[in-house]
Amino acid sequence: MKSSANPFADIRQWFAMVLGFSLAACLGIATGQTGFVMTVEIIAVGLILLHRAGGYLRKLMDERRECYRDFCHAKEKGIKSLWDSAAAAQPSLFFKLTKFAYRNGTGNTEAVSAWLRYRRTELNGPLYVSRSSCSLLFNLGMIGTVFGLTITFAAISSGMSDTSDIVAVTESLQSALAGLATAFMTTLAGAFFGGVLVSRVNLITGRYLNEFLAILELWLRSTDFDNPNEEGK
Repeated sequence: MKSSANPFADIRQWFAMVLGFSLAACLGIATGQTGFVMTVEIIAVGLILLHRAGGYLRKLMDERRECYRDFCHAKEKGIKSLWDSAAAAQPSLFFKLTKFAYRNGTGNTEAVSAWLRYRRTELNGPLYVSRSSCSLLFNLGMIGTVFGLTITFAAISSGMSDTSDIVAVTESLQSALAGLATAFMTTLAGAFFGGVLVSRVNLITGRYLNEFLAILELWLRSTDFDNPNEEGK
């Protein structure tokens, strides 16, 4: 399972999202549909981040199934058979762990613990990026709030400058309401995706990862290394 992510790729994606959001805000101001355009942009970013978070959770589930398959193979046919099987082409974490444990001595618990800590750090990389993405959604929502309140205050000040013109006052009130709608919708969209959906998937993924690594260590302790083949040395 390839879990390490390129941090520069994540930075580029974040920059592209923020740039797209800014362009959408400018487009919304030019067309008079600021609230709608910015809300759609936040929803699009939220869906992208939700898809990435869900995809990583599916990868962890697939990896756990592969580890369980290899564990059952080792229990039924022996660790020698597992190391000589087709599983060596795309080794699972359990496969790699058994190889590492045998090379360093099956009783060397410190080495095994260090290996598991390293894997935990490696697997936590994409999860950390996904958790940081929640703050991105909140920030985009706050940017939309600032845009909306700016429109509202500008419209109110414009309407109060000349209260004798009923048409101008009515238009300023409409602009003020549109600004409030922009602030409300963008804040709601950012909070919903960042605070509810994406963060919930990240929480489930974190718990699943901790459980997976704990079970992986139990599977290692249940594995018989009495008759390994020479290839595992």
